[in-house]
Amino acid sequence: MVQVPLKDYSYANARVRAMNARLLDLSVYKDLLDAPDYNRAIAVLEDTEYGEDIEHFMMEGARPTTMDRAFNRNLIRNFSQIKDFFMGKPEEMVNALLSRWDLYNLKTVLRGIRALIPKAEIVRNLIPIGSLDQVTLEEIASQPDLRAALDAIVMFSPQWDIHYGMAVSANLAEFLREHDLSILELGMDGYHYEQVIGMLGGGDANTRLVREVVTMEVDSINIATLMRICGLELTGARAEDYFIPGGTIATAKEFARIMELRQPEQVYEALCRKTPYRKALEAAWNSFDERGESAFEDEMEKHIIETCLKMSKDPLGIGVIVEYMWKKYLEITNLRIILRGKSIGLIESQIRKELFMWDAEAREK
Repeated sequence: MVQVPLKDYSYANARVRAMNARLLDLSVYKDLLDAPDYNRAIAVLEDTEYGEDIEHFMMEGARPTTMDRAFNRNLIRNFSQIKDFFMGKPEEMVNALLSRWDLYNLKTVLRGIRALIPKAEIVRNLIPIGSLDQVTLEEIASQPDLRAALDAIVMFSPQWDIHYGMAVSANLAEFLREHDLSILELGMDGYHYEQVIGMLGGGDANTRLVREVVTMEVDSINIATLMRICGLELTGARAEDYFIPGGTIATAKEFARIMELRQPEQVYEALCRKTPYRKALEAAWNSFDERGESAFEDEMEKHIIETCLKMSKDPLGIGVIVEYMWKKYLEITNLRIILRGKSIGLIESQIRKELFMWDAEAREK
């Protein structure tokens, strides 16, 4: 393919809209859900844009884990094409949007090693479309234990171009004392968003839109953190140890005032008052007793996706790309759910209940 790096969004967005047209329509989902078994569902996908990716891994068998690799290959291939469309400031904006996957991949590797998950399964879940490539992530995942993986991140950070070495190093002593992986993850979150927000200077509409996305991501982390630590005895804890700047909660002082409320219900009510996410927070609160802060992480993710799916109002802006990325992510998420359901013999109505943001996605298509 001839690459035509561009400094604006007009021609590139036309190509992204063409990619948007290749997203599966509702008739394909119907065929998938109606397929009598797992193999027939795969046959439906082989006639779509996923056929090339399925064929690439078919020699390894048609297991759901193999299909996951095919889906990841498709996602990486499509998002990599978008990166190749641009240069200059637009490229920086696209890279800022995709950089969230570096955090996702590193956390996936570290959590997987700590949980003694086999390397092959960890690698299968990686989506290397940020700055960290597959080889680097596999090298970290190949380390014999969590301490070795952390040492690799710190020691080889310059050579492997891992930007999180300093963040891991700064929080390593506390992690080794407390054995709490969230300490390292919060450190990497803070470093990541400091770097990303630093890229989002200027006031043009595209930069503001990317900053809106990043603000929601930071808010999601701060909200989940507050709901996780409220009620805990945190001797000597400082708000600065938990607060990620760049979100709606503007300062560590404001974060501290919410943190000092301590009781989950009071923290939840304060978040409803001080952030623009009441609907998502109310949904999360309804299942907080059962799911803890994960309920807030999930509902905030839904809110972010719903918001991003409405960002393509300017046909010449980066919103077209933002919307496509999340539509593609939703598509692949739901394909995984359908194939997993088929592989264990669930019927159509059971699988349909499990689909992620199915109604919202269907309305947008």
